Amino acid sequence: MDNSNKEDYVGEIRNISQDNNNSSDKIEELQRKMQEELDTLEQKYDEISTQIQELQNDKSDLKNSIKTMNDGFQQVSKNVEDILAKLDNIGLASKDLDNDMHNRETKFSAKKMILNPLRKLTVGAIGSVLAVIDKTSELTCGAKESFEDIVAEAQYQRRRKQMGTVDEA
Repeated sequence: MDNSNKEDYVGEIRNISQDNNNSSDKIEELQRKMQEELDTLEQKYDEISTQIQELQNDKSDLKNSIKTMNDGFQQVSKNVEDILAKLDNIGLASKDLDNDMHNRETKFSAKKMILNPLRKLTVGAIGSVLAVIDKTSELTCGAKESFEDIVAEAQYQRRRKQMGTVDEA
């Protein structure tokens, strides 16, 4: 073998060695990037898990609140029925005692005096239930929107990485 062939051979070996070093550097860089991305995804997963747990807790609290309100409404309904029954008994007793027009007007105004506050109480209670429902709906929509944003961001980053690997190839 002459010297020029030896030099060519040595140069070729150097080129191959440099290519291997460059490939190793690229592989290490890709591994580092992948680890960073995995760490980011793990962090986002933890955030989503926390949000889901909070939503489940809110759902449980909401169920308990609705049950408590329902029990309260049932009690109010029972009380209204009792009051109406007592009013009917008062009306019958007053008819037995005095059948003139004055007693009827008194009975009507007594019923009106008792029913108006009950009506206001019922309207207020239903208004409170609707406010709770609105607030719950608002919180749920906010959490859902946050979750959708995280998913969209993850999809975007994944596509961007895919486009980057296609460009490198």
